[in-house]
Amino acid sequence: MGTLLAFPIIFILILLQTTLFSQVTLLHGSVDLVLLWIAAWSLQKQVRSTWFWAFLAAIAVAYISAMPWFVPVVCYPLATLFAKWVNKRVWQSPLLMMFLVTLVISIVSNGLSYIALAISGVSIPINTGLVQVMIPSVLINLLLALPVFAIVRDTAQWVYPLEVVE
Repeated sequence: MGTLLAFPIIFILILLQTTLFSQVTLLHGSVDLVLLWIAAWSLQKQVRSTWFWAFLAAIAVAYISAMPWFVPVVCYPLATLFAKWVNKRVWQSPLLMMFLVTLVISIVSNGLSYIALAISGVSIPINTGLVQVMIPSVLINLLLALPVFAIVRDTAQWVYPLEVVE
């Protein structure tokens, strides 16, 4: 069920990200809704299909994005890997883990995007990229991390209900 649900949810998230949330910007930074969903989905302990979701989202975003294809293909599985690692070894508070994963993966994603653009010949001064795009993107991702986490947690509990021991 969780695997089949990935297709419509990722499709809806990409539609929302490219239409509605692309208009919600802070300076020139925008939210990466799919990355937030993948991070929150990977933090749910009962979910068994996180890698499928990560690779499906990476391929879908790589297909529609103007960014070089390898940026989402690297960042989304990396978000899953980091979320799983943090979930097992660091904290037991899922909300704090969501903020940590969002912060780290947003910085990595924006940094990799900057490097990919620099390699492809787009010259953006590092100060401008940092102040106008990277920091605002991280902040807006952190602002939306809480509502996305709440929706993902409810979805995961609906798809993978916890067994009640009587």
